[in-house]
Amino acid sequence: MMRTNRFGELLRSWRKRRRLSQMALADAADVSPRHISYLETGKSAPSRSMVRQLADALSVPPHARNDWLTSAGYAPVVERSALGSEELRPYLDALERLIARHDPYPAWALDASWQIVRANKAGSGLLAHLGLRIGDNPAAAIAADPDLGGAIVNWEKAVAHLAMRVSGEARRRSDDATAAIARQLAARAPRANLDRPLAPALTTRIRIGDRELELVSVQAVFNTAFDLTLTDLRIELFYPVDEKGARMLEKGLPTP
Repeated sequence: MMRTNRFGELLRSWRKRRRLSQMALADAADVSPRHISYLETGKSAPSRSMVRQLADALSVPPHARNDWLTSAGYAPVVERSALGSEELRPYLDALERLIARHDPYPAWALDASWQIVRANKAGSGLLAHLGLRIGDNPAAAIAADPDLGGAIVNWEKAVAHLAMRVSGEARRRSDDATAAIARQLAARAPRANLDRPLAPALTTRIRIGDRELELVSVQAVFNTAFDLTLTDLRIELFYPVDEKGARMLEKGLPTP
């Protein structure tokens, strides 16, 4: 009964998070509203397939699905493999090929905690100009020093955007540590001026010696991943927005 009640609490919490009534969820999951009510109150226990059916209807992320299963009395099915494990080798090889071929433009990969776990040559060079390296957490570093020692020229806009991204990731994974970083970033970010027309995309302007490099980022993910480690990996591919920046990167960034 305790397991059933715990599942009911999770179900009710996610239903409210998605702003759905019991009737709307019943329609989406193709079950009766009475069954939803019984599951939420603990009068009925869900089958394994029903747990999956309801999780699909509520778009519950992989991180939370193990909790759903265990709360209903079933073994978890979503695994988290070590980054260097043999199981993940083919996928990490693909990631490394992707970022290596992105040279001379910067690229790196971040894990669930926003730690940089891989970088290409140009990415490592850019990190050095930001006072960072592989293994560091750029979100935490920016929360502590918003312009990273003067390296980020347009730090006000960059920090505001980063705060929203980190907050979204924290909610997706129910991660208290990441949520704390998001709050620190939000406290650092100036209030956005929505009266001005918005640019097509936010760029980051970085001071490289006496010059300025303006970059836009494109994110890649393993969108068919089931393993939590792969699900959490995010690849950032950076592109220059003008010819001046392209020439700077093609020549190679100077050592800071």
